[in-house]
Amino acid sequence: MAIQCSICGGTHVKCAAVVNPNTKEFIEFGYDALSDGQCEQCGNVLLTDPEEVKADIDKWWAEYMARNDSHPNYVLCEIVRTDNYDGYEQAYIRIGGPENVVGNMDIIAVCRDLDELKALTVPDFSRGFTLVECQGFEFRPVMENRTYRIEIDGECIPVTTEEVLEFYPKQHNLTQDDIEQYAAANTALIKSYRECERRLDVALVRRLLDEERLMKPGESDSFKMQLHFEWFVRIRKEKTMQYAPFRYTVEAFCLDNIQTFTRRYITLEAALLHCLNGFNEKANSPNRYKSIEQYLTQSKTL
Repeated sequence: MAIQCSICGGTHVKCAAVVNPNTKEFIEFGYDALSDGQCEQCGNVLLTDPEEVKADIDKWWAEYMARNDSHPNYVLCEIVRTDNYDGYEQAYIRIGGPENVVGNMDIIAVCRDLDELKALTVPDFSRGFTLVECQGFEFRPVMENRTYRIEIDGECIPVTTEEVLEFYPKQHNLTQDDIEQYAAANTALIKSYRECERRLDVALVRRLLDEERLMKPGESDSFKMQLHFEWFVRIRKEKTMQYAPFRYTVEAFCLDNIQTFTRRYITLEAALLHCLNGFNEKANSPNRYKSIEQYLTQSKTL
C-alpha cells in the first residue's frame, strides 16, 4: 500500500526527500519527512504508511509475547485525529476482553483482536482518528462494570464500578475486592447525600437554634453547604455522656471527592458557627463570623 494522507487516505501527497542532484535518483526520505507532508486535499498533514505500521504492530506483539508468554490488553500508540487535526498525539487502545469493562486509564478505542487493531492504520475520516505508530503493548488490570445495589435508609441506591472509580482518586488503585467491601457502599452513600435539598441558610440556623430544646439524644439534622466543594453535613446530638462536655457531633462529607470531616462541640451554636466559617481551623486565617449573632445580623443587610 502506498504512503497516504493520514486524514483522507489520499495518495496525492508530497514530502521532503534526499535525491542525487545529478542523476535525480531517490536516496531516502528526509528527516521526519512523513511528519511534515503535504496532501493535495488536506494541506500540511502527517503522512502514513499503513503497511509499515502493521508490520511494526506485529513486531511489537511478537516481542511482548516472547518476554511475557501472555497476551497484552493495551497498546500505546500515536494517532492523528481526522476530525480536528493538530499533529499526532499519544493514546491507548484496549485489546480483547469483555466489552463492559472499566479501567483506570483513558482509551480512544477498543479492538477485539490484532486484526481489528491493524485496521485502524488505514485512514478513515468517519472513524475520527488514524493509528500512525505503535509504541508497544502493555497489560493492565481491568474490571467488569458491575452494578451494586446498596440499601441506605431503606432506599436501594444503584452504583456502578465506573461511578466508584470516577469518585475515588486513581492513586487508590482500587481492586474488585476493595469496591465490594467498602468503596461501592461509600460511593452510594455520597450519591444519596447529593439528593439532599436542604441548605444551610439563615432560616435553617434560626430553626435549629429555636428547636434545640426539642432535639433528643441520638437525633440529627442534615443539610448541604457550598465551600470550595459542595458538602453534606449532619449535626447529631450525642446519646450519652461518653463525650462530655461535648454534646454535638458534626459529620461532613465532601460530595465531589473522598474528603470527610468530623468534630465534636459543646454547644449547637459552636457547631453551626464552625460550619458557617467553612470548618476553618487555621490560626492565621480569621473566621468570617465571630458569632452566630454576627452571622444573623449581617444576613439581614444582604
